[in-house]
Amino acid sequence: MELKDLISGPLVATIDADSISARRYLSYFYELAFDSYNHVTGEVGNLRMLEFTYSVQEGRVTQQKKASIPLMTLVPLPLLQVKEADFDFDIQIIDALDPDDHSTFSLRDRGDNAAPKQEGVKLRVSMAASRIEGDAESKIRQGLAANMKVKVKMRQADMPGGLSNLLNLATNNLQVADVVEKKEEPQKNE
Repeated sequence: MELKDLISGPLVATIDADSISARRYLSYFYELAFDSYNHVTGEVGNLRMLEFTYSVQEGRVTQQKKASIPLMTLVPLPLLQVKEADFDFDIQIIDALDPDDHSTFSLRDRGDNAAPKQEGVKLRVSMAASRIEGDAESKIRQGLAANMKVKVKMRQADMPGGLSNLLNLATNNLQVADVVEKKEEPQKNE
């Protein structure tokens, strides 16, 4: 393979992994935060609320209160991103190919020559066995094993401004109300 493909492959895979993580986070967020979500229109339902009642003693009177708190303000959000990715691999240059000096370019002929030619020397490479210390048997096993080491560090992603505003609104949406007890009306005899 070409050297650029060998180097770009792990980079593209890292970007794809970060993208998949972001999509999975959004899916989790919609499920946690809202009653419904339409992925076609982007419309969401009401905020999921945690509702509970509690008693408050005011003098000699005990009063029931009902509180509603948005669920998303109580659960940590797993917003992660790739902070650092280290790729360590050994390569062996097989050969270098010069560009074809005899190719022609024409604006009139838009056949197979329509794609621009890449310029410069193409380096074809293969993965090379890592250099290791040890006996011949361990060196043979290492030559047959993979020789790329990948180290990925994750970190908590910075909170997007929109999410910060949404959490701020949700946090300020704490609702406390008195619980009104329904009294049964006496039945009328006819």
